[in-house]
Amino acid sequence: MQRNPIQTRTRLGLVLALFICGSASTALAGPPTKFLQKQVDGVRALIAQPVKAGTPESAAVDDKLKAIVDPVMEFERLSETVLGKHWAGLSPTDRQAFVELFRALVFHSYLKEIRSANENYTIEYEDEEAKGRKAAAVTAIAKTAKVEIELVFHLVAREKGAWAAEDIVIDEVSLTENYREQFNKIIADDGFPVLLTKMRDKLVDLGGAVPEAGKAAAPAKPAEAPKPGK
Repeated sequence: MQRNPIQTRTRLGLVLALFICGSASTALAGPPTKFLQKQVDGVRALIAQPVKAGTPESAAVDDKLKAIVDPVMEFERLSETVLGKHWAGLSPTDRQAFVELFRALVFHSYLKEIRSANENYTIEYEDEEAKGRKAAAVTAIAKTAKVEIELVFHLVAREKGAWAAEDIVIDEVSLTENYREQFNKIIADDGFPVLLTKMRDKLVDLGGAVPEAGKAAAPAKPAEAPKPGK
């Protein structure tokens, strides 16, 4: 059964939860793998801090986590990919609204995952393949006592030795393709404004604040009442 990325836990959140809760083996790792591991170490150190939900201390930790996670994901490129054919027809305002809502949803879904995960995972980096001078694919295996999950991170180079993920393939299922199928179905059935409304509602359910760009986008129009005689 297909997952709805708005109404259920995101697969991205699960992947990041695996990395946060596990230890990692990075023998013979090149720059892309080492970059990922550095981000993981930073997040694990923050998550280890004992803070109470809803406090200023918790909010400060969340801000630091966001500063680490955001650069690892190429959200503008991810947004264009998951919306596919619909992206070209969007106004700049709607594009910005989607990117910011998508970014916030991923982050808050991710926080929910890593704070509820209670299994010990290990991560073994199996391969790192260059895709030209500015791209690479890093393959890793996440293991628990009961399951193994293959993760392939498709990365692009950014400035100053940083890398960002433009897709993650989880057990041969592309994250972007999964999102694209679900988002496109909502757009086809109900329209893009309804998608934004669903994203806003889910973000609030997760305890996140709707970004200003998301508020500025046109809300979904209510269904018109049937006319008399029809």
